[in-house]
Amino acid sequence: MNIANDSPSTDYITYFTQQLPKDLAAMAALRDELAKRQGALSAVEDANKMREEAKAELEKAKAEAAGMLSDAKKFDESVKAKAAEVKAKEDKFSADETAFSKLVAEKTKEFSVKQSGIEKTLEALSKKEQELAALSESLEQGKKELEARVKAFQAKVASISV
Repeated sequence: MNIANDSPSTDYITYFTQQLPKDLAAMAALRDELAKRQGALSAVEDANKMREEAKAELEKAKAEAAGMLSDAKKFDESVKAKAAEVKAKEDKFSADETAFSKLVAEKTKEFSVKQSGIEKTLEALSKKEQELAALSESLEQGKKELEARVKAFQAKVASISV
């Protein structure tokens, strides 16, 4: 504002005819420039907003990934524990199978020894049975001979006492 009034007065007709169109054109250019800058500022604000949203999404994704990783680690630990348990059972089964195989081999060997002993005993019994049959036959023969001799002796005795 001009308080001292030391500047020359403004000629409004000249201003309106010559300067105003230039000022209006400059203002329109300024308005367009401001609109562009406002658009750029809006874009920057939108970009910043998107960055914040992206950060929030990233944090959410990181939290979910950490949860999934934790679950995967727990699952892996349980699988490893189960695998160790299965391995221990497999080792025990293998040891039991080996012990059973040894026991079967020992029992088979014992059975073979006992079977051969039984077969020898049966052969011996068969021989003894044959011997007993022969002796029984000779005993019967001896009885018959003895009875014949007793009868002959009784007949002699009877003939002597008469």
